[in-house]
Amino acid sequence: MMKCFPTARRGFTLVELLVVIAIIGVLVGLLLPAVQAAREAARRMQCSNNMKQLGLAIHNYHSTYNQFPAGAVSFQGYSWGNTRPVSAAMFLMPFIEMSNLYEQFEQDAKVAAPGSAPWDSPALRAAGPQSAFLCPSSAGASETAFNGISKCLYVFSVGDEMWHNGRVNSQEASATAQGDARSMFLPSLPTAMRESKRSFSSILDGTANTIAMSEVAGTPRELATVRGDVASFNGIYNGSRSLPGPCMNVPRAANNPRQYLTGADVWRGLILSDGRTVNNKFTTTLPPNAPSCAFGGTNDSWGTYAPSSEHQGGVQSLMFDGAVRFITDSIDSGNINAPSVTSGESPYGIWGALGSPQGSEVNLME
Repeated sequence: MMKCFPTARRGFTLVELLVVIAIIGVLVGLLLPAVQAAREAARRMQCSNNMKQLGLAIHNYHSTYNQFPAGAVSFQGYSWGNTRPVSAAMFLMPFIEMSNLYEQFEQDAKVAAPGSAPWDSPALRAAGPQSAFLCPSSAGASETAFNGISKCLYVFSVGDEMWHNGRVNSQEASATAQGDARSMFLPSLPTAMRESKRSFSSILDGTANTIAMSEVAGTPRELATVRGDVASFNGIYNGSRSLPGPCMNVPRAANNPRQYLTGADVWRGLILSDGRTVNNKFTTTLPPNAPSCAFGGTNDSWGTYAPSSEHQGGVQSLMFDGAVRFITDSIDSGNINAPSVTSGESPYGIWGALGSPQGSEVNLME
């Protein structure tokens, strides 16, 4: 009689198991960058779509008021105990299906002192992050850093001239005059509430050749980087004219507080409703993702403020014709060590020319 002997089942050896794990690891390593790239492409597309909606809002605002929104606005006739103005972003809200929030904000802004400053709205605090003004590629975009108010990571162009922050009072009136020929988003004054005095007829170089908005990285406050913050650097002024070039040499020491503006609310794109230049505007003096510098070291200083992003190699930018273009960090910036001008062609190459609506430069993006 034959005896049956059970055969031992053969399993994976340790070596084979390690080989399989290694193969899986290699595949994950190969696929992960592709997945991350696909996610960033989707975020970048959403960022572009947000800008296109803001471009439509600017056009619709112009159709309604025959001018562009002012870059910084005073609520005339109301006392607020604070001179900071309101950002142009707020006045685009009714044109991007946010009328209810804007109306609540406007009522908050009309509260007399000692109430909140007009940009520090209880309605905005309660509303939290507003995705229409946030680029999903930016780290910490959905965080709120000041009283729960949303950030605004899309910023308005003030051209190729160094710019003072747009506080609306007699002290700042002469400061705005220096750059008025180079900007489409001028601050309004109490005598001309909400009026920018700029329209499509002001763009002599063509709407496709003039930049309206760009973006800022919105770096989380814990990561004090030159990209997300503003360096305090007096080397950008030679005694008579502003010079953007020296800002490129500011130390990149993120842990050195002397290189950054002090104060709890000094940050690019920090507050949706705050109309100060350091917060919601940019200049076309230094190229995208260059450092930003302020003269004097306070949050109301004038300076050179570069757009920035977490996109690889450049920033999304909205042109006045409504097109959104990706502008690289390597765009021609001309002579960044030249003093700024108030008329004629920009000394800062194609990048500077995109910010000057009346510089006689044409066909810049071909």
